[in-house]
Amino acid sequence: MQRGRLLIILGIILGLATLGAVAFLFLGGGGPVVVEEPPPTPTVGVAEEGGGIPTTQVIVALQPIGRGSEFVAGSIGRRDWPANNVPPDIIADEAETIGKVAKTDIVQGQVIVRSMLVDVFGAGEASFQIPAGRVAVAYPINRQKSVSFAVQPGDYVDILVTANFVDVDEEFQTTLPNKLSFLVPEIDAETGEATGNFSLSEQIDEGRFVVAAQDIPAIVFAREPQIPRRVAQLTVQAAKVIRVGPWIEPPPPPPPAEGEQAPTPTPALPDVVTLAVTPQDALVLLWLRQNYIYSEMALRAAGEENADHLTEAVTLQYMLTRFNIAVPPKIEFVMSPSLVELANELQLQAQVTPTPTAPGP
Repeated sequence: MQRGRLLIILGIILGLATLGAVAFLFLGGGGPVVVEEPPPTPTVGVAEEGGGIPTTQVIVALQPIGRGSEFVAGSIGRRDWPANNVPPDIIADEAETIGKVAKTDIVQGQVIVRSMLVDVFGAGEASFQIPAGRVAVAYPINRQKSVSFAVQPGDYVDILVTANFVDVDEEFQTTLPNKLSFLVPEIDAETGEATGNFSLSEQIDEGRFVVAAQDIPAIVFAREPQIPRRVAQLTVQAAKVIRVGPWIEPPPPPPPAEGEQAPTPTPALPDVVTLAVTPQDALVLLWLRQNYIYSEMALRAAGEENADHLTEAVTLQYMLTRFNIAVPPKIEFVMSPSLVELANELQLQAQVTPTPTAPGP
């Protein structure tokens, strides 16, 4: 009986001791011990697909990009790509597309490589250097037409023209005066009477009927062809110079023969420029060239690419009015030059002008 009581007391003591130990752990600040595993180290630019295939990030087209289109925001982005199937020469960053356009059509999802990019207005194919809404045309130049060869790629020029106007026959569209012949009745040589037939006289220039001195009728004929009435005006404006000279470089000269010295190459002066103009202005330049209307370029100042100039056509009347040029009156005498002064002037001109020498034998 006493032994059973002793076992009960020992059990109570052990239970109290266990409760005290648990209370000490929780109330004494120890708390439960939590073991944290270190996070895995990420691999920059490389990931693994679900099947364990290593991948790398590339730049792809998020939407179709047409040839000549710019890489705008949202058109390209990063995607994981199988590392063993990455094409060479891929671009590393979207920033590489700034100032570039697509050289070819790019389909959605296609990886972007550097060979697909081309500068917007840099060296390369001509079509990529033409501003949107314009076309390129060839314009012939020389020293005078090119502002002494001052125009360079990237400049803007205006086209000045002069045209000559002459009177024409409205139906024939030929320059006046016309040629004319008279219908001459044929006369019978024996009877002296008209036969009823007519023949054409020899052609003569059409003249103007006047009544000369002593009331004698006469026909006045032009002594020389018409003097054209000339007008100058500004036409095409703000044409962009794309290139000076031909696009295909001439082949290099053949190497000199053995023992001969290579001649010093003389750079050829350009005879053509490529201009970017509107389609309507391209027709204007074509019309001027095919109608042999003289034209030349005027170089615009930097920063005035968008200026719109309003000019007035320049004619003989414009020159007389603007500069107050008096038309000399017709008088009955002129100032005769001095024969001595004329001889001296001719002698001075002979001294300035070199006398051509005959070629040697």
